[in-house]
Amino acid sequence: MNTLITVVTVALLSGPTPPAPLPSGGARSAERGAWNESQEPSGIRGCPLCAPLEGRGAGRVGLRADPPAVDYPALKQRLQRGNYAEALEGYDRLAKSEKPVAAFLGQAACHRALGASTQALDALDTGLKAAPENPDLLAARADLFYALGKWDEANTDADAALKKQPGHFLARWTRARVLRDRGDLTGADTEMRWFVKAYSDASAAEKEITDSDKLLIVAEAGIENATTHNKPEQIKFVLQDVLRDALKNAPDCWQAEALSGRLLLERHNRADAASAFDAALKINPKAGPALVGKGAVALERMEFGEAERQADVALKVNPKDTAALRLKADVRLAEADHATAEKLLLIAKAVNPREGATLARLAALKHLRGDPAGFAAAVKEVGAFDSKPAPFYTDLGNILTDARQYATAAECFEKAIAFRPALPGAKAGLGLLYFIQGREAEARATLKEAMKADPFNVKADNALTVLEELAEYATVETPHFVIRFDKQNDKILAAFLSGVLEDTFAELAQRYGFTPTNKILVEVFARRQIFSGRIALLPGLPGAVQGACTGPLIALPSPRADGGVRAYNWAIVVRHELTHAFNLLQTSNHVPVWLTEGLAVRSEKTSRFAQMTPLLRDRLAAGTTFDLDTITRAYKRFTQPNDVMLAYYQGLLYVEFIVKRYGGEASVAKLLAAYHTTTDTALALGTAFGVEKVAFEAGYRKYLEETVKAAGGRRPEKVLTFDELRAAHLKNPDDLDLAARYAAALVPRGMVDEAKKLASAIRAKEKGHPLASIVAARLLRRAKDDAGARTVLEEAAEENPDDGRVLIELGKLLYDLKDYDKAATALEWGRKVAPGDADWLDLLAKVYGTSNKPDRLASVLAQQALANPDDLALHLRLAKLYTNAGKHADAERAARAALYIDLLNAEAKDLLLAALAAQKKDQEVEAIRKRYE
Repeated sequence: MNTLITVVTVALLSGPTPPAPLPSGGARSAERGAWNESQEPSGIRGCPLCAPLEGRGAGRVGLRADPPAVDYPALKQRLQRGNYAEALEGYDRLAKSEKPVAAFLGQAACHRALGASTQALDALDTGLKAAPENPDLLAARADLFYALGKWDEANTDADAALKKQPGHFLARWTRARVLRDRGDLTGADTEMRWFVKAYSDASAAEKEITDSDKLLIVAEAGIENATTHNKPEQIKFVLQDVLRDALKNAPDCWQAEALSGRLLLERHNRADAASAFDAALKINPKAGPALVGKGAVALERMEFGEAERQADVALKVNPKDTAALRLKADVRLAEADHATAEKLLLIAKAVNPREGATLARLAALKHLRGDPAGFAAAVKEVGAFDSKPAPFYTDLGNILTDARQYATAAECFEKAIAFRPALPGAKAGLGLLYFIQGREAEARATLKEAMKADPFNVKADNALTVLEELAEYATVETPHFVIRFDKQNDKILAAFLSGVLEDTFAELAQRYGFTPTNKILVEVFARRQIFSGRIALLPGLPGAVQGACTGPLIALPSPRADGGVRAYNWAIVVRHELTHAFNLLQTSNHVPVWLTEGLAVRSEKTSRFAQMTPLLRDRLAAGTTFDLDTITRAYKRFTQPNDVMLAYYQGLLYVEFIVKRYGGEASVAKLLAAYHTTTDTALALGTAFGVEKVAFEAGYRKYLEETVKAAGGRRPEKVLTFDELRAAHLKNPDDLDLAARYAAALVPRGMVDEAKKLASAIRAKEKGHPLASIVAARLLRRAKDDAGARTVLEEAAEENPDDGRVLIELGKLLYDLKDYDKAATALEWGRKVAPGDADWLDLLAKVYGTSNKPDRLASVLAQQALANPDDLALHLRLAKLYTNAGKHADAERAARAALYIDLLNAEAKDLLLAALAAQKKDQEVEAIRKRYE
């Protein structure tokens, strides 16, 4: 689910349950391994699949051909463990000497693992010349043709193999897949059931299938059969029995672990899926499906860097691994880098032009670009070879849901359901789409149907768990909102929330020239676990998340969730999230992340991101600031907090630049209107402002430089060790700045006399040298000579009036000497000329507080409050200062902010009521009192 969140790992909402025993006479008959075609679903709702492969837990498994009579186990072991070069060398020698079928099959398998399809085909062709009509070679070539999207050739070879050996598993499996992918579901079902029957018949005859390759095919076919006939317990049987047997009979069969992981991940059981993929990689560190599977797990957890890393590892082994290419493209899609995503997908399409998962993503890109003709052509391309492309539409629906294109996503899910009513993924996708939109009655009904088909889908089950809790919540409606909350926990909060929402709504409607058509659903959760389920459906949200928005829905955790108290200004979060709601609804969800986050931060009316100015200064100097092509990625890199925070700050600066350069507040509304029909930023900028993207970026960079320059401050010097400093000083003794740094480093090492001598020498060469003067002054203060230290620093300040280091040192000394007026003068000047060099406000608050200057103190505290909106004590102190000064409107504002941090704080409530009463706002006083009754 793609939501906008304001920056709690929790257990699964439907936590892992212990494996249920298979019913007697149920999943298996009295005979070992018999498949019971009448098995009904167990009714287990939402638990992860039980006990997969001895407790271990995506991408489709590549199947190998039926084993030849001579298996050459040593070479096969190398192949299975990922030693492809050694295995290939051995198979090459065999192919040149003895020329057994196993040699050509092994060569082909090695080449395929490395992405060399042409060489694999050559090996199989050579083998067929040596052993014409060999069913194993024909079946292997059919499987390869299928993987390349050459279905006619695949069918030809599969039929030829089956003519020679009617029970050939791989040949029949290839034919079954082609039938399925062409849309001949009846024919495919007949083939899939053949495998189930073959497995059951073998067990009944006490001739159980032990070959791991055949068992893998049985598992795949069993999954298809279970899906088609709504028998989810058979999927559990596949995990617990069929794949376990494959591993038991062939310990190097990593494919069994990878298939287990895929099944678990498809049902969003990430923990067990990750364990399965790890187990596969323990056998074969180069196993593509397992590497891609681990990346897919990371992607679900929003660990985008790790997801891409796993994709890159897989692609290093096999550059034509279409699943790895899609995984990397999915990362780019999540980061709104559509151009790179398309390049990756076109590479995958060149490998297999009929792979629905690839084609769905390419179609989605056409839609996201506002290209209806291209989208229609992409859909028509799939329909030309698949008469019932339900998986394609399911994938497309999921991708468009993540892109917040809800209407088209719903159409895709509905088409998938119409083509294959038994397919649980489409029903789950549609139900979760309704869930995201706040269409809760429809979501509940659809998800329950999906759970009947697949009771192991963790996301679907978690959504139903959330809906069950919401059903117990109270509801309050205002003119523009439906607010749901836990009456026992959040009655007071809901009363205040309605006012904040409506006030902010009126402000945003005027600012953006837009009014949402329908009421916005706002839900306040008394349990953070349920909040996480509402937004992510799974664990994985960053721990600091305070709110989220999907457009028609805003979700908030209660500040008093789980019986605790979190001190933060929830009203600021509401303003932030409601801005997202307006932006998403106004642009049909096309608004880019950088713009809506920039607008949301601006709506907060705080200065909390100004602290990122020093980092922005350094990144500008290094040439590593974000631009429109890279900023979206930064928002998603939760493991790199500096990048995330800088992205929020740069998004705000983008908005400020637009307002300043392109026509004030109206320019924002114009840009939002331009995004209504496109996600293309270059096109939107041209439509709104008549400017090309390159020129816009150039202007923005200049604005960043102006912002940094206005903030002042010095770039931090390169960090050097003491030994490095000494060596550098000895090498360049005339570098006074370097010498002063060395002098400063001498002091903590007890080398005071040397430091004093060096500082004096520097000051003799440069009167008032800033750092040398600071070193000298500190040494004088050590010697109790405060007067001498003052003289040194005042001289330095006279020579370097804009040096923040000197001014802060002088201000601290003057404060200690109780010369408060001069201390304030020095600090105020430093704050003006070098605001980025120190926390001037903290020092000034001390000075004005100690010197009893309440008006100046209030001015400083008000600015501190903008930078620290969640500081309860700060807001209370400010409210009292305003109250004592008779500034009741200001007192009201500060007291209200304090109350929004803690609604049960008696002092904040009393200060607010007093401020309101002093302004004769009697109706509001009475309304607030009633909220606490």
